[in-house]
Amino acid sequence: MNSSINFGRPALRWLILATLAIFAVLVPMLAAPAPAQAAATVNTRVASFAAGPATVTKGKVITVSAVAQKLAGKQWAKPGVVTATVYFDADGSAPNKAVRTIKSNATGQLRTTFTASVSGKWSIRMAAKGSLKASASAQKYVKVVAAPKPTSSKPASKWNCPSWAPIKGNAPSKIYHMPWQRFYSRTTPEICFSTEAAAVKAGYRKSKV
Repeated sequence: MNSSINFGRPALRWLILATLAIFAVLVPMLAAPAPAQAAATVNTRVASFAAGPATVTKGKVITVSAVAQKLAGKQWAKPGVVTATVYFDADGSAPNKAVRTIKSNATGQLRTTFTASVSGKWSIRMAAKGSLKASASAQKYVKVVAAPKPTSSKPASKWNCPSWAPIKGNAPSKIYHMPWQRFYSRTTPEICFSTEAAAVKAGYRKSKV
């Protein structure tokens, strides 16, 4: 007895049609692009932007701050927590380099600090978020200057001053001694000065001999 199943032509035709119907449904679904994200519609701004102080000593702190706002009707309102990026255009380097990403507080306040190294222009850009559009501040220039050289120093030893501040200051007498003067080698300094002007400014007078 033959136990094999014999598919007739009607059955085969049905199988082919069913397979084609499945492909007709699946192929458009696989090829269809993902739904596009809705475009941001609410205007924003980066207000009260500040970077400073305008002139700062190298190694000191530069503060960058701003307030993110959104337009609600005709009024600027708090946007909630937003993300922003601080950009820096250093003198003599590629402009507008992203240096830090920060988040605001719930009222849109943005604030961060940097150690001053070189002069340049600072700015903040607020990224788009949901219905909020992106926006950016103007640039603020901060000049970084070298730290002033010291004009006085502690003695290098009991009898000697450092080479860059050779003038010996005697604290009890408030007299300073130049290296070529008579009592220079016999003076134990409490303070050493780099220039006579620095000694005079500190309230010392020059030895008469």
